Amino acid sequence: MRIWFNHWFSTAWHLIEMMKAVEPGRFTFIGSSTNRYALYGKVCDAFFEEPADLDGEGYAAFCLDFCREHGVDVFVPRRHQPAIVAHAAEFAALGVKLMAPRDAGLVREMDDKAAAYARLGEIVPARVPEHFVAGDLGAFERAAAALQARHGRVCYKLTRDEGARSFRVIDEGLTKPGAVYNKPGNKLSLSTALSVMENYDFGIPVLVMPYLPDVEISVDCLRTSRGAMIIPRYKTNKRYSEVIFTPDVMDECRSIMDALWLDAPANIQYKTANGERYLLEINTRMSGGLQLSCKASGLNLPAAALYELLGEPYPWAYPAFSSARVAHLETPVCL
Repeated sequence: MRIWFNHWFSTAWHLIEMMKAVEPGRFTFIGSSTNRYALYGKVCDAFFEEPADLDGEGYAAFCLDFCREHGVDVFVPRRHQPAIVAHAAEFAALGVKLMAPRDAGLVREMDDKAAAYARLGEIVPARVPEHFVAGDLGAFERAAAALQARHGRVCYKLTRDEGARSFRVIDEGLTKPGAVYNKPGNKLSLSTALSVMENYDFGIPVLVMPYLPDVEISVDCLRTSRGAMIIPRYKTNKRYSEVIFTPDVMDECRSIMDALWLDAPANIQYKTANGERYLLEINTRMSGGLQLSCKASGLNLPAAALYELLGEPYPWAYPAFSSARVAHLETPVCL
């Protein structure tokens, strides 16, 4: 059986290894990326370089041709996932099972942070932070000023983004006299943000919201025949994370999964502020840090997702402990 991971995070290395571990030798893994040196190519049986310049529709056509040519049985898409899911029927006609939600509309909705907040506001309104969607420079400036007045620090990102590439924090403390030790990182002053945005066309709108300074909770989720597998991982500091099976977080994530009918691996992200947690986004795929949640909990979510997709029973159970720490390991330490 041939399983294809298209352009993924480098941490797909771990996802493939966890899938292999259950029945060594049963599955053949194919990898591809626009980066010919992608790390997960090291654990694939075959690896190919992808064209870098295709839009969603062009890329979906490429993927269909790739599946035909390489006899793919299971496709685990990340790059251009919304466009791929929109062609689910064509993949099914080739005998290809997609490890992605069947609802193309839901995938598109969750891929747009403004649309996702609108939908989640109907399900869990208390978890959606105050926010504005700016479609031009004036709207961006007004939103930032209003939120600064009410909340202090403000952050923004494009409504369609991945890996927090466009995420920035507006922090006026950077420009205070004597602030020589302040590290800019992804921070900038409002005047600098306006200067950057002055030359942006707002083709993708900008989401502006209060900066949530406390703990991030990354919840990896999977619907299975034995019930929902839900693993909340608290990003406590830069050195380690802690999986804590917090009942209220797990119950809420289960409710969100039911309301959206998430029928494939998903990642629900929260950030906390002043003792309250707020939703950041929902990724309709396995998360980039899933291996950390699995290492800490002992649960093999990637394998469970694969066997569920194949219609085969996969036995699993929550561990007896309620929490466990795991050191951060995003990529393999040796090749």
